Amino acid sequence: MGNYQQMQSANHKLNPVNLKLLRAAIRFNSLMLGLTGGTLSAIVIYFATHMSIAKWGADSGNYLGLLAVFFPGYSVTASGAWVGAFWAFVYVGLISSLSYRLYGRVLGTRIADILLSTQPSDNPVLKPTILRLHGVSLGLAVGAVAGLGLFCSTAWLVIRGTAAESVHAALLANYIPGYTVSIFGGLVGGLELFVFVFVASLLLAAVYNKIVEVRHK
Repeated sequence: MGNYQQMQSANHKLNPVNLKLLRAAIRFNSLMLGLTGGTLSAIVIYFATHMSIAKWGADSGNYLGLLAVFFPGYSVTASGAWVGAFWAFVYVGLISSLSYRLYGRVLGTRIADILLSTQPSDNPVLKPTILRLHGVSLGLAVGAVAGLGLFCSTAWLVIRGTAAESVHAALLANYIPGYTVSIFGGLVGGLELFVFVFVASLLLAAVYNKIVEVRHK
């Protein structure tokens, strides 16, 4: 217990060099996460489109074709697969990168407080051990991105003039009370989704941290 308290005391004394390294690490990791998430999602959409064509032929657009609502120019065709892959890369890449960046921004220098180690370290940035999750920071970051994503997607449908035809998007009202395919409905749905993701993140962090602490003993 004494070693852990010493480590906590040392971690609070982050010098300017360590802060720069921490911020650089957050920027790099957010970029890598964005590229990785975007690339994987693009591959999934590309191959899912071709698998749909191979399996259903002329009827392949009945399901994946709904992605055209959010992927302008997408169609369940060979050329449409590239369009879908592009939009998937952009959407998921930005969401992944922004989520990590916001998490690091909200967490800030408190990253030193959630390093779990049996030995003190003068440099928690260069010598991290086990990193616990900070539920509030994670919830704010992921929740903000999820809520904003829902609002922007709904607003896009309204701007395109397809809100009345977006019956599948309207089905979200079954899970998000008060949501409608409108600007106001998107705002309500975005706020509710933010709260849901925030609470889920708190629970996830609590369970994860408990498991980490038990395994680290």
